Amino acid sequence: MRQTQQKKSGSMIDVHAHILPGVDDGARDFAETSRLLRFSISQGFGAVIATPHGSRGNGGAGIEKLAELTELARQEIQKEHPDFELYLGQETRYHEELPQKLREGKACTMAGSRYVLVEFETGDGYSRLLGGIRALSLAGFLPVLAHVERYGCLRQDERLEGLAEMGCVFQMNYGSLQGSCLSPRVRWCRRQVCEGRIQLLGTDMHRTDYRPPDTAKAMRWLEKNVREELVEAMTRKNALHMIRDEGMD
Repeated sequence: MRQTQQKKSGSMIDVHAHILPGVDDGARDFAETSRLLRFSISQGFGAVIATPHGSRGNGGAGIEKLAELTELARQEIQKEHPDFELYLGQETRYHEELPQKLREGKACTMAGSRYVLVEFETGDGYSRLLGGIRALSLAGFLPVLAHVERYGCLRQDERLEGLAEMGCVFQMNYGSLQGSCLSPRVRWCRRQVCEGRIQLLGTDMHRTDYRPPDTAKAMRWLEKNVREELVEAMTRKNALHMIRDEGMD
């Protein structure tokens, strides 16, 4: 069943968040889930897509439980913030059976759409990424490559374009835009954003004491260095298109 659309216009939408309690290396309990969501709201987010880890071994386990946890967390946060929305997705490690598991409902797409948040081993070669993205696209899904900055094989010229030609969308973590401009990694990330290659930004938040959703430094850099309409697309509009199962800007 398709989920309801984001209601609070103008707020950012987080597309990568490990906030469901006790299901992966993210939030440890509902109290921590609530603290993370309140922190998100203080950072300017009006919606979050929960993306617990999925893999070959557990991709088919507990989907109903994930949906139940999402609904409980949504009801709890809406007691204080009735306009806030929470959706269910999944960050799934690519494996050859993934397209079939998605078709069978044994792995989650993003908010019930055709978009799939997928990750690979950070040391995988370009051919592995290209083959996985192609397989998902041919199966009728819209692949979103999680934390694109982690794959060394994509630092070579035109490799992002090669995946984009296969229908791939790129998600980058806010935290990767923070840091010294002397860092080659930070410079690469900022260049991809400035040149319009990144469609989505996400916090990849896990816990209050490990990768919390602190976006302030990244947002200051974005507001100073990136066109307003591009920032709007990466932080809200494209996520809203994804929730609505539409094409992205």
